Amino acid sequence: MGCRLMDNKNRFLSSVYYDLYHKKPSRRLEVNVQSKDNRSSENSLEELNSLIDEFYKKEGINRPENEETAPFKPEEVRAEIEKLVGLSNIKEDIEALMDFVKIQRLRQEHGLSGSNISLHTAFLGNPGTGKTTVARLVGEYFKALGVLKKGHIVEVSRADLVAEYVGGTAMKTNKVIDKALDGILFIDEAYSLAEGGDNDFGKEAVNILVDRMEKERNRLAVFLAGYTDKMEAFLRSNPGLSSRVSRKFYFKDYTGSELLQMFEMLLEKNQYTMDEECLKKMEQYFNYLYDIRDEHFGNGRVVRNTLEKLIKAQSDRLAEEENVTYDMLKTITVEDIENSIPIKDIIVTPNKLDSVMKELDEFIGLNNIKEHIKSLVNLIRTNQKREEMGLPVKQLSYHAIFCGSPGTGKTSIARILGRIYQSLGILKKGHVIEVDRSGLVAGYVGQTEEKTSKILDQAMDGILFIDEAYALAGGSNDFGRNAIDTILKRMDDCRDRLVVIAAGYTDRMKTFLNSNPGLKDRFSWVFEFEDYDGNELFEIFLNFAKKQQYILNEEAAKQLKDHFEAVVKLKLEHFGNGRYVRNLFEKTVMQQSNRIGENIDFVKKEDLSIITAEDVANALMLL
Repeated sequence: MGCRLMDNKNRFLSSVYYDLYHKKPSRRLEVNVQSKDNRSSENSLEELNSLIDEFYKKEGINRPENEETAPFKPEEVRAEIEKLVGLSNIKEDIEALMDFVKIQRLRQEHGLSGSNISLHTAFLGNPGTGKTTVARLVGEYFKALGVLKKGHIVEVSRADLVAEYVGGTAMKTNKVIDKALDGILFIDEAYSLAEGGDNDFGKEAVNILVDRMEKERNRLAVFLAGYTDKMEAFLRSNPGLSSRVSRKFYFKDYTGSELLQMFEMLLEKNQYTMDEECLKKMEQYFNYLYDIRDEHFGNGRVVRNTLEKLIKAQSDRLAEEENVTYDMLKTITVEDIENSIPIKDIIVTPNKLDSVMKELDEFIGLNNIKEHIKSLVNLIRTNQKREEMGLPVKQLSYHAIFCGSPGTGKTSIARILGRIYQSLGILKKGHVIEVDRSGLVAGYVGQTEEKTSKILDQAMDGILFIDEAYALAGGSNDFGRNAIDTILKRMDDCRDRLVVIAAGYTDRMKTFLNSNPGLKDRFSWVFEFEDYDGNELFEIFLNFAKKQQYILNEEAAKQLKDHFEAVVKLKLEHFGNGRYVRNLFEKTVMQQSNRIGENIDFVKKEDLSIITAEDVANALMLL
């Protein structure tokens, strides 16, 4: 009943005020708000009030004396804060702040001297951690306690404060501050005000802000928000700012279980459901996202984006159905999850490791590498079983050196190893980031560390594969050493989330390890990749041919076998092994195309697949 009355009330009032605003006569009352006659205006307002009173009387409800929403009570705001998912440390910080504010006000009311209450606060943390939501609730609490008259929040960023011409910034900044008086000025990514250099108008905005924060300390709370590291540096950069913002709230990333809790609340709010099997998969997904998070993790935003993907997948599925029921519209299925998020790659199944090990066995040659990896897998699984049974386990390091000539499969084995580690739960992603010296080293002081750190960030939860790693060990003034130092530190700091594989020629890799005392200690495993023999090179060629549906005739096969045996005996220092074979195969296919291209209109299907000795001979002449 109450809801119906309120709906009627809202519709009625909206109609009256709409008519007034557009200077149209109401269906029951003609008023002209533009009348220049004050008496006429007063009469019109009286008639309007009379009409509104008549409406309330007719509907049997009392007309409120004040149309403004009654302020929250302090305990009501605290209850809302407690309902927030996670943020346990923030809740404690707010509790301590509110207790302090309350006691200081009581002291002042009793005539005792009290500490000056500065409400300015730094909100530090990643996006989506609830900073804006907490700011609104704190504003309501300040209002409930009488600390701020309005407690409203004005949200701004650099663009709202900084102008592009002289004098404009002061006007913009002061206007925003005036709007926030008796409430909260919330500045998102506040550090951007100091990122423009000495001549940037952002500095002017900061100076005005610092001045008004002091002058309006009893009427204004400034909340500065942004990434933790950048905000800490920003506050240190301005002594006046740091002295006025002595309180810091650290917003931690939401855990996997907290993300799931937020997801379930969002599901319910949007009137969607999923069964326990689906929720279990979503729990695994959110735990995975939390484990692989970086400094730009989106937290609550990730939850919203995930639900949007699921809803789109559900819509695509239902669009193919002829009869869609109410329950179908509400339900998100396993199929929707698998079509919208990479859940299959995340969840480790018992047969996943077996599948990867089977791929390893299919590699041609590399017998010592295969046995080495199998021994490593057995060691990992044994340690995991010991840990399950409460037995002591020595922490393993997985950083490795791959020694050998080019084309011996080092990069391919690194990719296989990444998938093995992911299957065993050692790495969450198991992807491989491939770089060489040029991808790590810059030409100016300080840039190498930054460049290397970005690559390391990309490799987190996977493998960083550094080809020709010895190229980093230059002279004493070479920036390559800065890259090595940066990598070594991250290898220690992130040993649970990063594996580094340094690859290159055997003799040069030994020189590389001796170039820095810390390198030998950090690389626990050395994999020796031997050159392929003649038969293995021929098998690799056959594999290339098979994949592209080519067939060698008997003469071509014999010619290739003889050639590979002869090449192996030469023991060339920079022989390309598998790369050499791939290059020869591509040239052979090109020569086959030249041979049959002259009579292409009369070629039979089988002719398109056959490689002859002539094709091989012509290809060899191009090497």
